[in-house]
Amino acid sequence: MTQTILIVDDDMQLTSFLSRFLIKHGFAAKTASSGAQTHASLARTDFDLIVLDLNLPDEDGLEIARKIRQVSQTPIIMLTARDEVFDRIVGLELGADDYLTKPYEPRELLARIKAVLRRAPALRDAAADQALIAQKMTFAGLELDISERRLRGIDDERAIPLTGAEYTLLKALAESAGTVLARAKIMDALYGNSTTVTDRAIDAHVARLRRKIDGENAGTSLIQAVHGEGYVFATAVETT
Repeated sequence: MTQTILIVDDDMQLTSFLSRFLIKHGFAAKTASSGAQTHASLARTDFDLIVLDLNLPDEDGLEIARKIRQVSQTPIIMLTARDEVFDRIVGLELGADDYLTKPYEPRELLARIKAVLRRAPALRDAAADQALIAQKMTFAGLELDISERRLRGIDDERAIPLTGAEYTLLKALAESAGTVLARAKIMDALYGNSTTVTDRAIDAHVARLRRKIDGENAGTSLIQAVHGEGYVFATAVETT
């Protein structure tokens, strides 16, 4: 089934080129040039991924990302010409799965789209799903269902929504509970072979994940930083 990408950018020449480029590589593509068009498109169509520029004429891209995350876990790749660390960190904290700074190579965007989609729940192939059936991780009053890629509270069964990147990060940490997970391994799990992602981006994902899981465990965070090395999941994990 063809995946559909929404390209949000007010540069019509760029969106036209990217649309043709993605179609050439097997995707369906739709475009929007403003916040209003973006919201209208999202109301009509369930997209597999959104490529979102931060600089739009009627609404800031960060605000659009925030609104999307309130109602959907659709993967988001941010585009920005501002090259500001603040924008990238805030975007990741809002739930964006990746980012690129303009100008960029279309092939790099394509690679990042494919990488993000590979870890999106809707795109797990049947064989992988079958292998993961009935596997669950429980820790600190929470249950991570691997087959469903869902996190919930054990006592109240409250669902805790995770982005694709947050799920990947939590699973990697839980699988290595009690031992340090190096930053290089986290980066590889989240971004594959990308070499342009900074440590700050990883820290942003960790900070956002902490806010979601530490609410169940007031006091010390379940995810502990190890200076100069990485992070450790500091709680016992049971797998069933």
